[in-house]
Amino acid sequence: MTRAVGRFFGHLWSATTKPVQTEEPESQTEVLNHQVDEIKGELDHKKVILRRTTIDEIEIREDS
Repeated sequence: MTRAVGRFFGHLWSATTKPVQTEEPESQTEVLNHQVDEIKGELDHKKVILRRTTIDEIEIREDS
């Protein structure tokens, strides 16, 4: 039982201290357009705001 608890905390320790490795190539993201549209109104005697956000991005990946 004690060994299992030690292994459990060992797994937690290694998961929090080791750096994360990814298989994905380096990438750069750039926002081309960021648009927010708002419509204010009333519903059942309560003030309501409908908000739509559109973000256009481009992601550039380095070939490996």
